Amino acid sequence: MIKDIILLAVSKKYGKYCVAGVDNSSGQWYRLISNDSDVHYALSDLQIRLSNGELAKKLDIVRVTLWDKAISYFQTENYLIAKNSPWEKLGEATIESVKAVHPPNRSDFIFYDTTRRLAKEHYLSLPVDKIQSLMLVSPQKALVQIRDSNKDRRIAIILCYNDREYEPLPVTDLEFIQLCDTLKAGDYPMRKSSLMLLSVGECYEKDQHHYKLIAGIMPSG
Repeated sequence: MIKDIILLAVSKKYGKYCVAGVDNSSGQWYRLISNDSDVHYALSDLQIRLSNGELAKKLDIVRVTLWDKAISYFQTENYLIAKNSPWEKLGEATIESVKAVHPPNRSDFIFYDTTRRLAKEHYLSLPVDKIQSLMLVSPQKALVQIRDSNKDRRIAIILCYNDREYEPLPVTDLEFIQLCDTLKAGDYPMRKSSLMLLSVGECYEKDQHHYKLIAGIMPSG
């Protein structure tokens, strides 16, 4: 099947890419995955390269060929991309056009509560229609935390959503990470409002929890 999708995340995952977005007409979620279990179904450079030779990026509207739905117990939005079928760029979306087809979430919480992780048992206990692993939100406030240790850099954001403050959530948005490269370690309030795509990662086997991530950040003000 062929779908036109607005990309809202092209983020890092096991040295490759996690890509997700919404249908350009219906607003339905699509997380685009490969069949390569060695990299946890992430996509390679070749797989996200457009027919014009460029790599796909956030807010691109792309036409993709999908094989089938590939849901898991905690991700119902997964679709397997077709092999050897380059994506065609149709144009670029604006924040307003994204909101028109998929308005920001209005639920009480970001993925069920204000913590940064969810127990595997939580997902296993949910009925299918209550499972979420992608969410579009417009936080009231956001504080960027940059921490350096042992030559590693960790970038996380504390969000305020529905008057509730959330535990720091790690950022995997490649463009945002690059923007932070020139900044010293510290805390930085985000002065512009942003539309953010949040995701839930795969189960961390050591503690049997899924961790919430900020996969796409799109300034809207």
